[in-house]
Order: sequence, then C-alpha cells, then structure tokens
Amino acid sequence: MESYTYNSGTFIGKGGTEIFFQNWDTSSPRGILVIAHGVGEHGGRYANIIKALAKSGISVFAPDHRGHGRSGGPRGHVDSFMDYVYDLKLFIDLIKEEKNELPLVLLGHSMGGVIACKYALSYPDDVDALVLSSAGVVPAVEVPAWKTKLGTIFSRYAPSFSMKTGLNPEELSHDPDVVDAYENDRLVHDHVSARWYTEFIKSGEECINRALELRMDLLVFHGKEDAIVDYRGSETLFKNASSLKKELHVFEGLYHETMNEKDNAAVLQLVARWIISAMRIKKSVKGANKNAPKKPIKKTKRKSVAKKSVSHSLQRVPRSRGAKKTKIKKGEKKIVATVKKTAKKKTVKKAAKKTAKKTAKKKTAKKKK
Repeated sequence: MESYTYNSGTFIGKGGTEIFFQNWDTSSPRGILVIAHGVGEHGGRYANIIKALAKSGISVFAPDHRGHGRSGGPRGHVDSFMDYVYDLKLFIDLIKEEKNELPLVLLGHSMGGVIACKYALSYPDDVDALVLSSAGVVPAVEVPAWKTKLGTIFSRYAPSFSMKTGLNPEELSHDPDVVDAYENDRLVHDHVSARWYTEFIKSGEECINRALELRMDLLVFHGKEDAIVDYRGSETLFKNASSLKKELHVFEGLYHETMNEKDNAAVLQLVARWIISAMRIKKSVKGANKNAPKKPIKKTKRKSVAKKSVSHSLQRVPRSRGAKKTKIKKGEKKIVATVKKTAKKKTVKKAAKKTAKKTAKKKTAKKKK
C-alpha cells in the first residue's frame, strides 16, 4: 500500500493463544491507529480506511481476535469478552514499548466497537482517542425471550455449543463487490458459541451503562439503515459519554459497514480527518508536557504523625532527644486500661505458678531425705 511498509506477525495472547496481527508502518510515524474488527471477519478487511490515511504519517496495526482470521482459538468462541480485551492489552503494550511517545487512537467496528469500548473503560490511560464504527452495543433484531433463556442455559452448561450468527452479507454494504468478497473470503466464518452470545449482549449493555466513564476524545458513526446493529445504541452511548471533544455522525441510507459502502467517500474523509486531527492535538500536548521545565522540588520538614490505631498507641516511644510521647485518645483509654489490667493479672498468675512449683520441689526434696 502506498507510503506504507507492510509487516505481519504473531504474539502470545491470554492463556497461550497465538494471535496474528498486521501492520502498515511508516518511517516517521506521528501516531498509531489500532483496529479492532467485527465478528466473523478479520483485520485484513480495512483497506479503505488505511488507504484514506496514506501519507498521513500514521502507522496502522490490526490484530485478528482470538477465534478469528489467522489467530488461534475455537472459531467464534470466547469464555469472556475480557479475553479479547486482555489480548489487545498485551498487543498495545508491545506497540508502546517501541513507540511510547506517540498518540494512540483505537478504532472498533461492530463487535470490535464493544471490545474497543471495554478496553477504553478498563485501560483509559492507553487510549488518546476512541473511534466507534457501528458499535454493536444494541443488536437491531430483537431476540425472543425463550431464545435468550435457552442461550443462557447453553452458555452455562454447554458454553462452546456453536450456532450460526444469522448475519446476512447483503446487509453489510450496498456495494456488490464488498458482499461478494465477504462471501468468498476463506478467513470469514458465520458461527458463534452460546457463551460468546451472552458475553456479547452483557458487554454491550455494560458499554452503555458505563459510557459516563469515557473521557477521551470520541468519534461515533453509524449507518441509519443498519439492519445488523441498531444505530440508536450508538446515539445513547454518545449521549452518555463524558468526553469534552466528541462527535456523532449517523449517515442516512447507509448499511452496517459504512466505510465499505458504495458511496463511502464522505465517511472515509470524515473519519480520516478526525483521526489525523486527534493525533495532531494529542502529539502537541504530549510534546508540551515532555518539554515543560520541571518545577523545583521544595524541601519540607517531615512531621512525625502518630497512627490512630490502638496498637500503635501502646508502643513505647524512647525518650531520646526530639522524641515525643505518644498521646492516647479518650476513646482508647478504656481499651488501654483493660489491656494493662489483663497484663497485670497474667503477671500475677505467672508469679503464683512459679511459687507453687518451688514449694512442690522443696516438699519432694524433704521426702527423699
């Protein structure tokens, strides 16, 4: 891809699962974009946004989640959605080891939007800006109560029980080439486990309920004609977020994969511009913090502060120069008196026992004589 050097590799995720990743690197990066893909797909389906960011100086990283693409693990199964988050944490830590001073933007699409949101809630200091594309916080199709209950039972007793996602490829995009490529992609799968389903629903609800905790720069966008994920979920999450800089865009007439739509120029331009802007702002702030003169540290005399616990109050303080006698509070006097009384009784009892033993010894000695 123009202006990028392509790399790929693997790392070991949670529990020893091998995770595959791709990287489109630039020689002098100004920032990092990490992409979290959707269910059943992989990190190689984001060529459009990567092309839109070409010559921007942004390095792009895209792992395949466990159970997806070229990564290890059962297809579409996860014990907990936090496993995705922990894998991503390990990956981002590896990136930061090499490029720690660069701002990082996390982009999550669909299921990846839920993962990205959970990551931002769990590790907010790792993310300078969050981008949510058709985030799967609220499914568009209402699942019947009996089916939800059955799914919960299977999730508990047969967690790896697999079922079809029911995702219709024609509802991804209006572009027939995108649909055709998806249907013929050997790395795409259409199965998820019972545990995956319950974790997905639970995690989506958590993202909405905890959105108030999101304080980083936030971009949320969604297609209004999305038949897979309800765009109103994105609206609610956006409304609840505490971010000072945040934008919401709901595109009329577009399906689930807005960046892969037939008419996607406006979407890609908007997303690329917002990411570049977020990188520029964050880099200047980080640079200012790094170069700011350090304030001289004022030397202050340490004051010895007595702990409030009773045990500390009972400790003996040496009467050396400068040492102060520890004061016992009124409420502690009774406890101290009781402790002293008990100690006195124990001493008396010990003395009595010793005397009794001595007397017994003398009597024995006399008898022997």
